[in-house]
Amino acid sequence: MSEWLRQQRVLLAVGVGTVVAVTAVVAIWVLWPSSDTEPVRERRYRNTTACLLTDDKGLAGEPAAAVWAGMREASSDTRIKIQHLAVSGPQNPANALTYYNSLASQNCTIFIAVGEVAVTAMASGRSNFPQARHLAVGHDPGDPNVTLVEAASTEVTRTAVRDLVSRAA
Repeated sequence: MSEWLRQQRVLLAVGVGTVVAVTAVVAIWVLWPSSDTEPVRERRYRNTTACLLTDDKGLAGEPAAAVWAGMREASSDTRIKIQHLAVSGPQNPANALTYYNSLASQNCTIFIAVGEVAVTAMASGRSNFPQARHLAVGHDPGDPNVTLVEAASTEVTRTAVRDLVSRAA
C-alpha cells in the first residue's frame, strides 16, 4: 500500500505543478502589454517658455494670430511651453509694462511683443530681464538687443516666428 500511496503523491504533485505552470503562462499572456496600446497623452516640455504680449485685441488681431500660430508650431516641434497675455485697459506703454513684467517674471526665456504699445513696453522693461531673448513684431524698438520681425504677411510672420523661436529653444 505504501507504493500505491507514493505513486498517488507523485501524480498529485505532477498535476498540481502542471496546473500552476499553465496558470502562470496564461496570466503572463493575459497581463502582457499589447503593442496596440493607446499612445501616451502626456507631453513633456523642455525648460523653455516663449511668451507673447499683445494689445487688447489679443490673439484675434493681426499679426498676433500669425505670431501665435508660429509659436504653436515651434512648441510642437521643440516641446517648449508657450503662453500669451493681452494688455487690457489703457493702451499705453506704462500700463503695458505691468503686463510685460507679469509675463517676464514667469521665467520667459523667449519674449515676443506684438503691436506698438507692447513693443514699447518690452523695450523699456527688457533690461530687467536680460537673460530672455526678445523679439519685436511689426515695430522697431530701436534696441540692438531686440530682434525685429517684419510683419510683411501672415505666412511670412508665422514662418519667421516659428524659426526664431525654434532656434532660440
